[in-house]
Amino acid sequence: MADTSPAPREKSFERKAVFSIVCGTHLFNHFQSSMIGVLYPVMMKELGFGYVEIGALTAAYNMVGNLLQAIYGLIAARVKRAVMLGLGNIALGLSVLATGFAPSYRFVLGARLFGGIGSSPQHPVGSSILASYYGGSRGRALAVHSIAGNLGTLLAPILAGVLLVYMGWRGIFYLVGIPSVVMGAACLLFREQLRPASSEARKSRLSYEGWEAYKRCLQNRNILVVSLVLMAGAAGRGQGVNVTYLIPHFVNDLHVEATYAAFLFTLLQLGGLVGPVIWGWISDRFSRARTIQVSLLLSALTTLWLAWQSSVSLELFANLILYGTVVTSRQTLTQALLSDVSDESTLDAAFSLYYFIGFVSAPVWTLLTGWIMQNFGFSYAFTVISGSYLLGMAVLLFLREPARHTGAAKSVDLEESE
Repeated sequence: MADTSPAPREKSFERKAVFSIVCGTHLFNHFQSSMIGVLYPVMMKELGFGYVEIGALTAAYNMVGNLLQAIYGLIAARVKRAVMLGLGNIALGLSVLATGFAPSYRFVLGARLFGGIGSSPQHPVGSSILASYYGGSRGRALAVHSIAGNLGTLLAPILAGVLLVYMGWRGIFYLVGIPSVVMGAACLLFREQLRPASSEARKSRLSYEGWEAYKRCLQNRNILVVSLVLMAGAAGRGQGVNVTYLIPHFVNDLHVEATYAAFLFTLLQLGGLVGPVIWGWISDRFSRARTIQVSLLLSALTTLWLAWQSSVSLELFANLILYGTVVTSRQTLTQALLSDVSDESTLDAAFSLYYFIGFVSAPVWTLLTGWIMQNFGFSYAFTVISGSYLLGMAVLLFLREPARHTGAAKSVDLEESE
């Protein structure tokens, strides 16, 4: 019987294409979401809305995206992952383009709601694609996926601020919407490559179509525990508490200019670029559960440290970098652990439930943090947040950790896979 398996060079190109497209869509997803914070001041003046309306925009965008993440395991039994990811990014790009034409606040709200729909497949679908392709080094693969999003969050405020010097806010929305549409089209172009890693896995998955996969996930205590660990921690999901409150805290409480506040926020994002890779590498070689416990403890300590920083200093710089390094690692580590405790037949449903449960608390934490800051100040708000990571550590004690997963014990390394 003739060997019909792909040639090594063809397989290498396929893996690189899959990796680049999925990470590229994640970068632009975070970029468009983070740049809008810089554009709000000029939009507020032209369209006539205030801070309450900004909060409504953020909550509406996040809530729509978070709720829809729960259904992609069901859709994945009938629709290719690449098609979901591609159509989602095209919708997201069109929503960004439409925002540039906004004549009123209501139009912006409608565009952001549509954008939330478009952004919703990115995390569950993109993560399940990479988890299928990189079984032996999924900790690092998912870490790079997370870093791509963090890079978008890092670059967005800087580039949006620079672009405002040369063009109006509407032009920036036009410019940024195009790459998302292009990346979505690339997903559709490579729809045959962005599929489960083997035909055998696909057949296995089809035997658990629809609600059966969700039922199996809900009966799996480990999947629920991992999802609740993501839910418990207040910050570190990519958006929400940090993006909403840190820059206003720097400006209002530490009395620095907005540009300097953006620089301080960049230090946090720099930590977010290296942290997921370091923690992902460690988790591929040692117990993932223990690695998460350590990262959660450090998250609590660095958050408490940040809560009581009262001036700009070298200590604050170090605090922000370390804070970014550990807080942003939780999502990467829990994704890898989720892949370990799931199987290919339920992977899409597992990621859908994981992101739904884990992200549904984000608006609650954001509103709670704002209320505490308004009434008691930043220090008390972030002290409460530091306790959320201890709650995550307690939840993780209920995990029945599977057999130890190491990079050596699993098929191939990430570099070898590519």
